[in-house]
Amino acid sequence: MFELAGRAGIVPDMFPMTPPSTLKSDTTLRVTLLDYYVKHSTNQELSDWLRQLGQDLKGTVEEKRARVCENTKYLSMSPETFPEQTLSYLSVYSSDHLSGICEAISIDPEGGKDLKWRRVMREVGFREGWLPRLGSLTERSFNLQLVRPFVEWHLIAKRGSYEKDFYPGFFDDMEEVFGHAFVHAQLPIAFGTTLKIDFHIGHPQRGGVGIEFKMPANNSELQRALGQMDQYQAQYKDQLLVVLFPDFLDKSLATFFVEKLTEKNIHVIIK
Repeated sequence: MFELAGRAGIVPDMFPMTPPSTLKSDTTLRVTLLDYYVKHSTNQELSDWLRQLGQDLKGTVEEKRARVCENTKYLSMSPETFPEQTLSYLSVYSSDHLSGICEAISIDPEGGKDLKWRRVMREVGFREGWLPRLGSLTERSFNLQLVRPFVEWHLIAKRGSYEKDFYPGFFDDMEEVFGHAFVHAQLPIAFGTTLKIDFHIGHPQRGGVGIEFKMPANNSELQRALGQMDQYQAQYKDQLLVVLFPDFLDKSLATFFVEKLTEKNIHVIIK
């Protein structure tokens, strides 16, 4: 285990850069997670954890567990820092361990490793005030204000070489959040057109939020992407969201792209 000491208030790019005002510490959740981490740490892992905390490494396994619990800052971390630390802890776990964590915090333990990983982190988001709990959704529910926090919170398990590499995980995540009926991939933006939006959240024929992934590698691809935006915006107006993957794009071009989208009043999330 690695404790991110001295980084209070720092949230990585994978989480919303502007924390909501609803943040709070959920002590029950934190105690449950810490209890799982400690109980499932080996003797060597506990020693490494204590060394990182600057504590005595001697004693039995039970003594080490107690010492970790006494000295870790995990329970008292700010809500801004807690997700990052939790993500760091979860990174070492297998699919079976993630099922155990899901059961410990009373959420669905089924599915693949990445799905369970995202599910645990989403529960952190719900219980620490980063994400709103969703009630019953209807076709009229969907707007950018509802959808955007979940797109910002979406975690990427592995960077891809192509835009399409990011599709499956995102689709599974959004489908679990909003339901099968309201998540559509590669939906034609209008009758008679071949242009499709990467993801449509909402009723497919009665409005919703359009989400377009972009991973341009050069200026030519960037310009082509900007040209498409007018067509997307004609359909979605202010309910359009672009998710930018700048892995292969020069920083200055990425800045230019975001600025141009902002001029068009198109919302952008950088992953």
